[in-house]
Amino acid sequence: MAFAMACNCTSQSSARLSSTQDSRGPVDACGICSSCRKIAADTHPDVVHVTPKGSLIRIEQIRDLVHTLSMKPYEAVFRTAIVSHAHAMTQEAGNALLKTLEEPPAQTLLILTASGRSDVLPTIVSRCQHMAFRPISKESLTTLLVEQHGIDAGDAATLAAMSLGSIKKALAMHRNGWIRRRSWLIQQVESPDFHSIARNLAFARQLSEDKDSIDDTLEILKSWFRDIAVWPYHPDRIVNSDLADRVQAAGRRQHPAETQRKLTAIETAQKLLRANTNPRVTLEVLALELSQPDA
Repeated sequence: MAFAMACNCTSQSSARLSSTQDSRGPVDACGICSSCRKIAADTHPDVVHVTPKGSLIRIEQIRDLVHTLSMKPYEAVFRTAIVSHAHAMTQEAGNALLKTLEEPPAQTLLILTASGRSDVLPTIVSRCQHMAFRPISKESLTTLLVEQHGIDAGDAATLAAMSLGSIKKALAMHRNGWIRRRSWLIQQVESPDFHSIARNLAFARQLSEDKDSIDDTLEILKSWFRDIAVWPYHPDRIVNSDLADRVQAAGRRQHPAETQRKLTAIETAQKLLRANTNPRVTLEVLALELSQPDA
């Protein structure tokens, strides 16, 4: 959004961006011109956002985007299309975007954000310029959550670890009560009677009913089993540091091969969900995998 503002700001300082003769220093948006205010308010007609519906970006959304980009911009110098969570595009959606990525319309910027390069279709990756952004440090993010958002210091530290350096994700998790949800998820998978098939299927049904939270749910489960695997070697690097005693206890009960198998099962479920498989069935298979101890 800030980049789109800088490219379209009507102030004299940002107008240099369209000049090939003057490239002195960084350029920033003024934040007060009409263009900047519209982009900040997400009402600019030439700054288009595509976000997942549920857990996926579908082909219909990309077709609508391509149609929009085929028309002339209303007022922008650089029309900007932002595809958030590009790793959530189905294969059909990704393929529908390829031609536009190869031959974008004049004065058009396409920005795709993703959790990682490996999560995006290779055909998309090969057509993009890659810009890596480091996550905010746990300490800095904790301070920001406490001082600017008034979150309890203990909760802030937990959210900073769970969000992996993303302020947006940390605030969303705080709003949606993810610390409580994490406790519930861990209680479920570590329960002595989790081996019951009936309980597993009920657990999967509960997860599938909240489609918008499936991605975060699987990330939390993955962080839990990752911590169990990491604890014997680097206890200072676990994500759920506030649950260190529980992580250590769970690690004593599980063989490393069992932990790795569960991590693999979660990653497989994530890939299947991105490929538009049935969430209920995928989560049922995952629940059964998580409940089975190694022989």
